[in-house]
Amino acid sequence: MIDRDAIITELSEIKAMIADDRLKDEDRFALFGAVQALSHVLDPDTWQPPSQTFYKLGDRPIPSPSAKQH
Repeated sequence: MIDRDAIITELSEIKAMIADDRLKDEDRFALFGAVQALSHVLDPDTWQPPSQTFYKLGDRPIPSPSAKQH
């Protein structure tokens, strides 16, 4: 298991890469996603609760399979 200090070190390295002006936008967005994920590992209280409703484009919401009663 990775310890907290290793995650913090990795976050600082990723943030330094994001600051590089030569980085393509697609790569910057991917790295930003990695920063968010690692930040959530450090502080799980920042996670958004999962939705119990699934949406399809142009359709009304349907309940999730796990919410159905048998």
